[in-house]
Amino acid sequence: MSLYEVDVERRGRRRILWRWFLLHPRADYLWALILVLLWMAAALLFRQPLILEGVGPGARRTLFQTLATMAGATAGLTLTSVSMLINVLGKKSAPGQRELPLEKLTPTHRRQIGEVFLFAIPGLGLLLIASLITVVLEGDESRGLWIPEAVVFVFAFASALALLRVAWALRRVLAIATG
Repeated sequence: MSLYEVDVERRGRRRILWRWFLLHPRADYLWALILVLLWMAAALLFRQPLILEGVGPGARRTLFQTLATMAGATAGLTLTSVSMLINVLGKKSAPGQRELPLEKLTPTHRRQIGEVFLFAIPGLGLLLIASLITVVLEGDESRGLWIPEAVVFVFAFASALALLRVAWALRRVLAIATG
């Protein structure tokens, strides 16, 4: 059995972990939370400011505005990709012509490809909102607020994992379409 030409039968730790990552997108938030908690634990251990508390207000504001801009632009691009994907996956060959490569995908595989894209959009939207809220809450204070900053970084890390999955899905769809 294969999932977008990723063999499920193959044994090996790398393939099993990669397949698990592909099929469990909600775990992105758990991985991101663990990463942020490790970051904060290291900051406490080395007696450093949490997250970006000690960074200057101008640099913090620039970072969160950049994250908000990137999240909004990437969410728009992903949404556009979904509409294009619907057209590509829904296209049928003309009667009497050879079947298109993407027509060979099962409905389950088509749904899984679509879910990869659709899962990334809410996380990017949450990153956009959290970044803008953090910019407003922190204002021009000399010291940052670690709680909203931590929330932003959880959404940022989770969105990065979701976008990795989206890139993989696009690569597979292109490989199937041109194969």
